Amino acid sequence: MASAAAAPAADAPYPPRRQAWYTIWLIAAVTMLSNVDRSIINLLVQPIKRDLVLSDTEISLIIGTAFSLFYMLVGLPMARVSDVRNRKVILAGGLTVWSLATAVCGAAQSFAALFVARGVVGGAESVAGPASMSLISDIVPREKLPRAFAVYQLGISAGQAVALFAGGAMLAYFVRVGPLDVPLLGLAREWQLTFLTCAIPGLLLAVIFFLTVREPVRRNRRVVGAVPIREVLAYLGQHRALYVPLLLSIAIGSIETVGLQTWRPAFYERTYGWGPAQIGPLLALSLLVSTPIAITSGTWLAEYVARKGYPDAMVRTCVITQVLAIPFVIATPLMPNPWAALMCGTTASTFGLMSAPAQNSAIQLVTPNEMRAQVSALYLFTISAVGTSLGPLVVALVTDLLLQDESLLRYSMSGFAAVVAPIGALLMWLAMRPYGRAAAAAA
Repeated sequence: MASAAAAPAADAPYPPRRQAWYTIWLIAAVTMLSNVDRSIINLLVQPIKRDLVLSDTEISLIIGTAFSLFYMLVGLPMARVSDVRNRKVILAGGLTVWSLATAVCGAAQSFAALFVARGVVGGAESVAGPASMSLISDIVPREKLPRAFAVYQLGISAGQAVALFAGGAMLAYFVRVGPLDVPLLGLAREWQLTFLTCAIPGLLLAVIFFLTVREPVRRNRRVVGAVPIREVLAYLGQHRALYVPLLLSIAIGSIETVGLQTWRPAFYERTYGWGPAQIGPLLALSLLVSTPIAITSGTWLAEYVARKGYPDAMVRTCVITQVLAIPFVIATPLMPNPWAALMCGTTASTFGLMSAPAQNSAIQLVTPNEMRAQVSALYLFTISAVGTSLGPLVVALVTDLLLQDESLLRYSMSGFAAVVAPIGALLMWLAMRPYGRAAAAAA
């Protein structure tokens, strides 16, 4: 693995515009596939439970705990590597590993085997976010970051949409054709065939990414080589008034988002009788409608607030959009019919996604370059590991232990949102003033 440029390069020219945006769009494609491979399991909950004889709590451990445990163990060490080594190689390698692990999920015949395979997916995907965000921050000037991270966010939402749409279509197709005899695996059911199919695009994209992307110059570094972890911790401690409420808000928001997203297909099936083949494409269409609107308006709002002279513009934008989303998130599971729930959920998704360009830019704008991947890893840990681990599990525990009736899933989801969403918005508001001070100092 070759070393990336580490010397200070504040005045080095940025890559040509075409090359820069090609790289950003390709990073978005990698991000899309990471979200396909992590999200496709949400559509497969019922058939996996049927064949492996699992409870809601057990399936939530596979979806959440397995993913987040390995994500946590691999993420920070690899983020330190991303701060000094070739990020292109790291990202292409991670894509290869998590694609192969997704295929292994399709070969699983037990809870333990699926738990471990899902964990490898999480560990490999932990390299994607820090490397991607560090790359983007060195490709375009800081005033273009909200737009660049809007494209990055499109990859996240597109991955969720593709998982729902293509996953629903594949699931319906494999149900029709019945179990197939797969070499080395034997007779594979519909959910196993879906995992195997999802692995193929990632392996192809990994080759394209490795061959066509150039590692950019690292900018505004104060040191050569890796920053000792104690210095990173000291920096975070000095700025704890900013990072503690900001990261807690993001963690709680992720617990809410992932918890609700994970159980949404099962909610439509249990409450309204819509199976994965029906609700998958509709939820995908909802994302395809809400994401461009949310990303465009969120980028415009962040840039508008910044032009008004607010140094805390990125965090202020997040507060506004989170408050707007709260009533719709709570109301969605309580709607009297599936179409009303779909419309309410689309509105909630639109307001929620509006914060993405500002939230992704916020960390990059105030964090020193030599710590950027590591702080990004902490940021993404709160999203991917904490949210994926606790979100599905909390909703499942409320359903299994408190309500003791899986048909009452809608009330678990609504009550869960009513508790966590306001807390997340309050913590983001508490981060606004210290963020403004840090952003003004970094400008």
